[in-house]
Amino acid sequence: MEGGAAALTDYLKVLIFSLRAKIAHFRQPDTIITQATYPFPPRPTMHGLLASVLGIDFSTREGKAFLNDPHFIGLSLLSPVRTVCVQMSLLGKGFVSGEGDFFNRPTVVEMVVEPRYRVYYAGKWVEELSEKIRANKSVYHTYLGSAYCLTFPEYEDTVEARLLQPVPEDPIPVHTVVPRELAAHIALEAGAAYAAARAMPYQHCGGRIFERTVTVLYEEKGETLKVRFKEKPPFPYLAVELPGGEVACLW
Repeated sequence: MEGGAAALTDYLKVLIFSLRAKIAHFRQPDTIITQATYPFPPRPTMHGLLASVLGIDFSTREGKAFLNDPHFIGLSLLSPVRTVCVQMSLLGKGFVSGEGDFFNRPTVVEMVVEPRYRVYYAGKWVEELSEKIRANKSVYHTYLGSAYCLTFPEYEDTVEARLLQPVPEDPIPVHTVVPRELAAHIALEAGAAYAAARAMPYQHCGGRIFERTVTVLYEEKGETLKVRFKEKPPFPYLAVELPGGEVACLW
């Protein structure tokens, strides 16, 4: 704002933490014979990870309310996207329970190798999440997509970020992945490797029910995207400027 300090409502508190692991697997639901992976966690996966930190059970009333809370999450790549396909022997449920059918089925699974992500969170639970992640505490174990891909959130900072209101009309460099549905234009730059993660689930409604899919744009090496945002986006988002000058898209 010109002529003085910005109003308090022009800022919001943002939690910043990072995730890393040896492997990750975010299964694309339409793949069966070869279980392909998304390159980074879909939005509902991040909701699940945050709920694990807080100890929220989605089968309870509190869990269902958590799914409907306004969460705004941004994600940036801290390492290039690399994947590898491996063959695993998957055992049927009868192997554990001793009842029902038992099978041992070789299955090809695509893995993300050495993933590293930075996560930005703004919402109702920012204070409690900041406290727990800063103290390296989590009620349930946290993982990247599959239970055998353990990860442990690493606290970085909690900052006052400036809301970009209105969002600039010209393309601006954004340090996070951006849904195609929010972008009116991407300014291409020489040497960049652009990619899209298609048909990622947007909203978890509980159980195995999800609503809406999005196509998320990113630069494979984790470089910025120069984005001009739509004036009338199909779902809410926040464009925020962090204290270091970086811009993040939270949605």
